[in-house]
Amino acid sequence: MTAPAQPFNLEILEDGKHITRLMEARFDARVQSVSRVGQGFYAHIYRVELEKDPGVAILKCHKYAGRSAREQRQLELLKRHASVKVPAVYGLHPQSELFPAEALSMEHIPGINASQIEFPDEGARRRFVDLVVENLLSWHGVSNPQGFGELEGPFYASWRECFGRRIAAYRERIHQAEHQGMVSAYVMGVIDRSVDCFERIFQNGSRRSSLVHSDYNAWNMMVDPATCELTGVIDPIDAGWADYEIDLFHLPNCRPELGLLERYLREVEVEAGFWARFKFYRFWDDVKHYLRMGWYEEGRFRGYAQALEAALDE
Repeated sequence: MTAPAQPFNLEILEDGKHITRLMEARFDARVQSVSRVGQGFYAHIYRVELEKDPGVAILKCHKYAGRSAREQRQLELLKRHASVKVPAVYGLHPQSELFPAEALSMEHIPGINASQIEFPDEGARRRFVDLVVENLLSWHGVSNPQGFGELEGPFYASWRECFGRRIAAYRERIHQAEHQGMVSAYVMGVIDRSVDCFERIFQNGSRRSSLVHSDYNAWNMMVDPATCELTGVIDPIDAGWADYEIDLFHLPNCRPELGLLERYLREVEVEAGFWARFKFYRFWDDVKHYLRMGWYEEGRFRGYAQALEAALDE
């Protein structure tokens, strides 16, 4: 890998004209309003009001080629095995002369994301946490008989081989010259040391693949602000067949005080060495995103690297 893929210019969508043309053609209905409701590393998200059914839809416009089709496959698989609502995909929209990016039109899940919710009492918090964990356990209970891998494959019989190949590729990429001026020597040192310790860290762990969401945190959990009930889950990044533990470091993100991880760990007895794997997954997830997009924040990387290094010293 030499540089992050060239993104689509999503700023030209801001006047709503391209979105209006696309959505009116897709639904054969007049668009009444377009508003951007979210923006992340990989996409801009728009709420589109239509004069007839479905009334409200979401258009997720991806910055990078290929991600719309990947997310469609991920959402469809997660939806089949979820115990809560996952948005239905209405259409996959490729880049064209009429629309300058790739996009997914999908079902609108009502509510606000759980980062914004203040639960009125302990009972409401517990009900929310129970539903979140129940859904994650539903996904993790589904296995692929072909083994571990991305949805499209290739598949591997063991997680160590599957994930080890991935990490080795990341290590090779990040040592290219263009990254030397960005990634600090300390962080690079932890990258190398953690790869050298890979076999020891992953001597225990999953022996069967699980369906994972890959970004299961409060920002991607929708909640009814009136009732504090979970209304749905959105926005997988790399859903596929993996060690179920790779989902768990996301649980404390944003709202650690909710106790999502602690509640999950009451249901599942993890293998020895769990916390070293937890810190490995968390650190290398940021390495992955850096290699894809060029995003690097020394303080965050250093903090996760220090936590991982401490685990390696135990």
